Amino acid sequence: MTEGEVRKTVVVDAPPDVVFKALTNEKELGRWMTQEARMDARIGGECEFKYRRAATGQHSVATGRILELIPDKRLSYTYVVTGSGSGTSEADSLFPDVTNSVVTWTLDTLPDGKTRVTVVHSGIAEEAHERFDGAWGYWTGQLARHGRAKAGRSE
Repeated sequence: MTEGEVRKTVVVDAPPDVVFKALTNEKELGRWMTQEARMDARIGGECEFKYRRAATGQHSVATGRILELIPDKRLSYTYVVTGSGSGTSEADSLFPDVTNSVVTWTLDTLPDGKTRVTVVHSGIAEEAHERFDGAWGYWTGQLARHGRAKAGRSE
């Protein structure tokens, strides 16, 4: 089993503090990334993301521990998805099991109050790459829309 990474970059029309809050605040996370989130935003703090797709009945739970937290600049956490841990069978799971992966968000300040956001999800098995590639592509788009709205900017 070869492990790889998914890397996505998006420019968000919002300053880094707005984007960082969207990545670390439970209520904010629930508005753009997941239906339910827990985030203890400190080094060593735990995080949990619950995903559900009503149309198919699929769901997954990802858990992790924060490895790095630099306000308005960088957030990194372990990311573990196991069907057995959430009582989800493989057929009902949105994502395949991932037990040794890390998600890292990097925020770069750009002119005009914008932020370049790069997310890297490393430690993904080759057979899971396509599903996570699509998911992170979707979520970064959602983050861009959410950040723009929170900053009071239109499209």
